[in-house]
Amino acid sequence: MTLTKEMIDKLRFAGRMDIGKELEDRLLRQFGTEPLPEEYSMQDLHEQIRKLVMGYNREQGKVFQTF
Repeated sequence: MTLTKEMIDKLRFAGRMDIGKELEDRLLRQFGTEPLPEEYSMQDLHEQIRKLVMGYNREQGKVFQTF
């Protein structure tokens, strides 16, 4: 499974993730192709993307409230 722009849009809305254009490009470069011979699972993608988004936003000085 690979990451697509449609999946990023779903993460922005349903996952409430702040993903800007620069981060979107970075994610697509990293997860847009399979790491042959392995394959990403949906859970692998979601967890790795979550970690990258949180780290990226922390670097940018963005603070999020959890409910």
